[in-house]
Amino acid sequence: MTWILSLVVAALSAATGLVLAGFIASLATSWYRISSFEGGAGYFVIVIAIGGALVGGVVGLVVARAVAAGTNPGFLKAMGLALGAVTLIAVTIGGVARMRADVAPEADGDGLLMAVEFRWPAADTVSPASYAGAGWTRLGTSEGRVTRKSEDGPLFVDLARYEDGHWVVPGAARLFTTRGDRVLDVGIGEKRFGGFLLSSKGNSNAPDTAWSAWFPHAKPGAPPLPDQFSYRFRVMRATEPVRTDAVGPFTIETLAGSFSHSGVDEPVSAHSTFRLAYRGQPMPSYQAVGAVAVVGGARTALLVQSTNDAGDAHCVMLTEDGSTVRSQPIGTCYGDITGEPLTADATVYHAARTRHSVSGWVDRATLATPGLYLVNNTVLDTRTLSFQELVDDPDARRMGSIPPVSLAPDERSFVWFSMDGSDHPPMVGVTEWKTGASYTFPIDASRMRIRDRDDVDPQWVAHHFSWVRGADGADRLVERPHFVPLPYRGLFLRGGPGDITQYTLSPGGSALRKAMVDVLIATLGARREPDELDGFYIVLTIDGKTVKGTIGGGVSFSMGKGEGDPVLMTKVASTLDAAVATGKFDALFVTDKEE
Repeated sequence: MTWILSLVVAALSAATGLVLAGFIASLATSWYRISSFEGGAGYFVIVIAIGGALVGGVVGLVVARAVAAGTNPGFLKAMGLALGAVTLIAVTIGGVARMRADVAPEADGDGLLMAVEFRWPAADTVSPASYAGAGWTRLGTSEGRVTRKSEDGPLFVDLARYEDGHWVVPGAARLFTTRGDRVLDVGIGEKRFGGFLLSSKGNSNAPDTAWSAWFPHAKPGAPPLPDQFSYRFRVMRATEPVRTDAVGPFTIETLAGSFSHSGVDEPVSAHSTFRLAYRGQPMPSYQAVGAVAVVGGARTALLVQSTNDAGDAHCVMLTEDGSTVRSQPIGTCYGDITGEPLTADATVYHAARTRHSVSGWVDRATLATPGLYLVNNTVLDTRTLSFQELVDDPDARRMGSIPPVSLAPDERSFVWFSMDGSDHPPMVGVTEWKTGASYTFPIDASRMRIRDRDDVDPQWVAHHFSWVRGADGADRLVERPHFVPLPYRGLFLRGGPGDITQYTLSPGGSALRKAMVDVLIATLGARREPDELDGFYIVLTIDGKTVKGTIGGGVSFSMGKGEGDPVLMTKVASTLDAAVATGKFDALFVTDKEE
């Protein structure tokens, strides 16, 4: 067989390797969850396909020349052996890749979950709901007595029930792999209650409507086990509800395909859809709802995120009207339902700012307190279940990321704040939500002591402005002609492990830094060390630890990455806040250039 025919065999083998490697690589992108972000999955397939072509070409050429040197050379024989070898290599590599991948099991195309129930020892009579933190389950896969990988799911502590002398709490976890033996853990917050190596049935991927027995249990004829945590489980389809909530006459089923957990201090979120029923009867138009929020008030109402036939997402309010349900579209909404309270109560305002709804579950918190809320571009009054869509005012520059910061006594206007870091000066604006008319106040951020957007709240508004009843009977906001400036205070960034812990006073320059260093020396016994970087860093030792003072965007005192001591830096922050609150250093809150 000639070299030309050998090269033909190599070329055909290369083409075969290209196709087979590309096909296996495309499967591997789903097996190993390779992201398509910025073309990552596509590049992966291309690189593997090219590698397959190179290997195929080499194999084809080697086989062709080996056949040519044999006793029975022939093109077809070389071609068959080369293609067989390339195919065998591809199948072997693909099989190993598939076996080593975490591929989620399915049943008739449906993903699978493991529904679990954990039973507390009889001696533990305290309700699981009394523990601090959010509940979680953790389903892992083990090989050689080592948990190789795990995923967290929810533990529904709010559904805890007391039966037969035990507290029982339901939960769920996603079956994410068919590899290894399954391991199950359960906890609330930072407290872990138990870990279990599942029985052989617990490694089944067949959906089952029946619960398993309680594990662990004594073997036949053996004495009973001591009072301890136990569990039972069943495999369910992801198209079955993982939990069911009742809100008045409404029943809400949550269908969760997967879960996400950012840490023990955070609740487990879910990627879910919801099915609604009214008085036990399914509501045909609401069998794939994207989000559900319970509206607090005298009448039962739900706010749901639904999608119409055109694919447009919108919010719908569902209320009971006699023996039927009344549905009212109240504007567009995407993802989770958000509701920002329109209030002059600083406690309510800050509670809403710090509250985070957990995606994927029925939201009972966001709209729980009766009152006015801004839901996207609509004002909703949950006391009367009435709503008004805002009319856009071209003169207004409401910042969508900043909740409204106060409300007029007559509740006809709300106050908003704009500070976007651009050349536009900060401003306070007022919108009469029934008419959409707005008016604004350019403000002096330095005189009103604004460091960033978080400084503005209902108390800040009340300190600098007042409401005056106009001739038309409506309240109008006016700036107080004489107000005492609020005390300066620093911005404290409490960094996590590996982050910088920093306290900043702004504006400020060299004079303010020197004064604050003197305060730390006099109050906390700080010791001055040699400066670093030609005075860029003033270095102090406080309680045996290094704190550095810099200038840039203000005066900052910080501890380096991985060296942060929240206790020490909290003491530094409170000491300096107390010092500047006296007003003795007000004249120093200027930059070096201004000075």
